[in-house]
Amino acid sequence: MVGVELKGAFRGETRRSLRSGFGVYQYSNPYFRYEGTWHEGKKHGFGKLIFADGSYYQGEFTHNEIIGQGTRYFAATRNTYTGHFYYGEMDGHGRLRMGNDDCYEGDFKSNHFEGEEQSYVDGSRYSGDWVADKRHGFGKLIDIQEGFVIYAGSWKNDLMYGEGTYSIGETYAYRNGMIVNNYPVGWPFQLCVNENQTSTIELTEEPTVITVDIINTLENASRVEADCGRLIRLRCGQKTDQPTSDSLPTPFGYHVNLIPRTIRSSPSEEQPEIASNDQTDISERKHFQDSMLTAADTGRAQFVGINIDTFTIKLASSTAAPVSPASTQTTSSKNTRRKAEKPTMPSFVFIIDDITDPVPFNKSLDTVYLPVNFSVTHLAQ
Repeated sequence: MVGVELKGAFRGETRRSLRSGFGVYQYSNPYFRYEGTWHEGKKHGFGKLIFADGSYYQGEFTHNEIIGQGTRYFAATRNTYTGHFYYGEMDGHGRLRMGNDDCYEGDFKSNHFEGEEQSYVDGSRYSGDWVADKRHGFGKLIDIQEGFVIYAGSWKNDLMYGEGTYSIGETYAYRNGMIVNNYPVGWPFQLCVNENQTSTIELTEEPTVITVDIINTLENASRVEADCGRLIRLRCGQKTDQPTSDSLPTPFGYHVNLIPRTIRSSPSEEQPEIASNDQTDISERKHFQDSMLTAADTGRAQFVGINIDTFTIKLASSTAAPVSPASTQTTSSKNTRRKAEKPTMPSFVFIIDDITDPVPFNKSLDTVYLPVNFSVTHLAQ
């Protein structure tokens, strides 16, 4: 049997009719081919085992077995493992680079991850528990370049699952909240204004506070106190029947024209401030002439000091036609009524939206449109 193999399938060095030294062996199954060193008829030393699909193992052999240091390339997945093998399996310390360039480096046991760290092509790295090659237990996902923890908490079947903290840099954090399959419980969240999204805001000369809560979609629709640092924007729009390219469409079939914020002529006059937030450089964001910004904390954002003068509102006043002296007496009662009439009130709406960037959990919260009424007492004067 050995003689047949030597004559028909093996080309290389022999000693006492046994393969010894360097040689090439084509298996009777044409799927396999070996090129490398031999000792007393067995693959031993350094060699390369080639598979017909393009896969291969190249490295150390011990008495016909793949034992020692080597590299295994899997053509079907384009995965490449370099490290220690034991009887053909990834076992010991090594590095597995996936076809998508994700990378795990650490310990293996019987072809499975046993260590703690894996790096990914997006620049992140996981450090924590594994079960059956999946992140499972407690672990941290770290942004290597920026140096912050993306997520620290419980994992299940390779997904964020359980209590944990999810962060985007130093700006946004979902702190110590419950997560299921990579998303917070009650996701997607919603914006709720003054505890009633359908209410109408009444603005007068007196400053008021507009409170925006971030609520979940569970049955109780409670405020999500774990949600911190979300950037909320408030703008005022006037409904228009003649929209232009600058007008904003709404989901209700009408457009609005944005109204700029009022610019105070005297520095001593107070006006609502744009809340500071590390997520935005106002000088680089068109100066936000028509916007107010604030950052949410524990699921709540507040716009403080808003009154009727916050935005440059222009109201169309009723005007009386010229009256001739002859008709003064007959129209005196009508003129009296005209003096008491208030200006015509156009329709206004507050537009409140989530502009957090980067976007948490890959989805911005839906925009809220809130009708606004203005007390026109002092504007009519």
